[in-house]
Amino acid sequence: MTSTIHASKEYLTLIKRFPLRPIRDEEMLDAASEIFSQLVIKAENRSPDENDYVAILGKLIREYEEAHKPQAPNMTPQRALESLMEDNKLSQSELARQLEAPQSVISEFLTGKRGLSKTLVLRLADRFKVSPELFLSK
Repeated sequence: MTSTIHASKEYLTLIKRFPLRPIRDEEMLDAASEIFSQLVIKAENRSPDENDYVAILGKLIREYEEAHKPQAPNMTPQRALESLMEDNKLSQSELARQLEAPQSVISEFLTGKRGLSKTLVLRLADRFKVSPELFLSK
């Protein structure tokens, strides 16, 4: 017995933008990350099809990054941000200015007193050209 699964027009449009296939290089990773970021921003406004698509796309991005990007053991989101700030010679106040965020938010995140909003996570990921997952607790 064969069954047919029907995909909505919305889902097929997403598939045409970026087919759900293994990511093979940095160019594909960049394209996937851009679409992923756009869908993450929508959060509660995503349709069920968009939720399905973003879940699988996120797994493909994670698989590629785990296989191709060096991962520091036990790297906390706070330590990751501290390291990126050091590498880029950025103070908390300068980073806050660049992200258009209060410095207190950066300070409280670095001390573990608060998490980051989805918007700020995406701004950080874009600023440092890294995966948004780097700034999320596991």
